[in-house]
Amino acid sequence: MDLSKLTIRDATFLDIDEVISHDKRHMKEPGHNGSLSHPFLPDHPFDWEQRKIEKMATWNKDISEEGWSRSFILTDNKNVYGHINLKNLFFATLHRAQLGMGLEESVRNRGFGKKLLQHSIDWAKTQPQLHWLDLSYFAHNLPAGKLYSSCGFQKLFTYEDRLRVGEVKIDDVYMTLKLQK
Repeated sequence: MDLSKLTIRDATFLDIDEVISHDKRHMKEPGHNGSLSHPFLPDHPFDWEQRKIEKMATWNKDISEEGWSRSFILTDNKNVYGHINLKNLFFATLHRAQLGMGLEESVRNRGFGKKLLQHSIDWAKTQPQLHWLDLSYFAHNLPAGKLYSSCGFQKLFTYEDRLRVGEVKIDDVYMTLKLQK
């Protein structure tokens, strides 16, 4: 892979197969310093075809509709190596978007995470109905916390023992970014 050929752009329906391939690869990788980076064990039985259908359905929704999502990808126009997904959780939160992000190991610690994050923030700021971006990350993932803080996210709280993956207890840190004044 030639890192100089990687670009960040909005995902389209034409990207869906590569987005799912990226998800499959990324879900099998460890996180920071070999720790868990997902709330799933590596052998979790995902229904990838159903995930594909659901993702396309949410991409197709207008941002004024409950359950919309938008994805932004890091790509060389053949493969996807990273993503950010912004999504609405339910009707009463249409003024907020939940952010999720993932980078494959081969592109981590090279500035792409910050560029992807800034791209999604810039897009969100163009949406007048969006006032907040919310996210959570595993407390042991210190680089993630540093990245989100550097882009203006404010810590709300740490949810102790929020998740258990196998025998591993995971604290989840919640952060938010105010978009509109």
